[in-house]
Amino acid sequence: MNIPQIPALIELKSAVFQSLSGVSKINYEFEDILVNDHNIIPHLIHTLIQQASQPQFKKETDSQEQQNNQQQSESSSSISLVNQSQFLERIISNNSNISKVIKTPNALHSLCTLTCYKINIHFSQEIDKQTFKVRHSNRHCLWDIQRYGDASVQTELVNARYARVLVIAISTASGAGEEQDREICDGLDSISKFFKLLRQGRKIYLPSFPPQPLLARIFDEQIEEEGAIEEIESQMVNKGYRGDTKNNASIAKGEILNYFIEQGNQRPYWYNW
Repeated sequence: MNIPQIPALIELKSAVFQSLSGVSKINYEFEDILVNDHNIIPHLIHTLIQQASQPQFKKETDSQEQQNNQQQSESSSSISLVNQSQFLERIISNNSNISKVIKTPNALHSLCTLTCYKINIHFSQEIDKQTFKVRHSNRHCLWDIQRYGDASVQTELVNARYARVLVIAISTASGAGEEQDREICDGLDSISKFFKLLRQGRKIYLPSFPPQPLLARIFDEQIEEEGAIEEIESQMVNKGYRGDTKNNASIAKGEILNYFIEQGNQRPYWYNW
């Protein structure tokens, strides 16, 4: 049954998730009870899926009162999403919980959608901070899923166009990006690690799996479509977070180049840059 998402109900749900998150943060036994006995993950995912399915745009309003009401509603929704996303992020940092997320229909697609939540849509500085936290937490959920998932999980990520998530995280050259230096630095690192994972497979850490050449080819095509090379090259002159952004950009470009060379192509003119 779908219950109308009135502001008071949104605020109540937000407060409940915030309280549960706060207690589980300091009491791991309580977190285990929530995950295993009360099956909290589908509840978290369901609300995120609902939000991801909503249109994300700023409505035009005729009066100051309507603007104030819209801003209040956006603030309530964003705060609720922040609490739920951060709660989920911490829960799935325990890799044993990742399978519960993957098995929920539309979960990965919804997490991918929320990594773009309200990007380039501005209400106020405070709401902008909240929407950034939503994007940040959902992106980190996906990064943990990438890190700990088996071969089938990597397939699901590629099918959900995870490439778009990674490219948007580093976007500045296109003028569409709004993310912070650390987010850009981590995004570049995730691009190179994911590409390397698909090319070489995972041999040391569990779950291990062999190289995934088909997924690597699809991912290569996707990041090219999303304009990744332009974005990566624009970061190669950016010291960014702790001076690592430039280095991570070079590594990401190197991974893409390695794949290009492995396919029997002639080395491009910028190979020795």
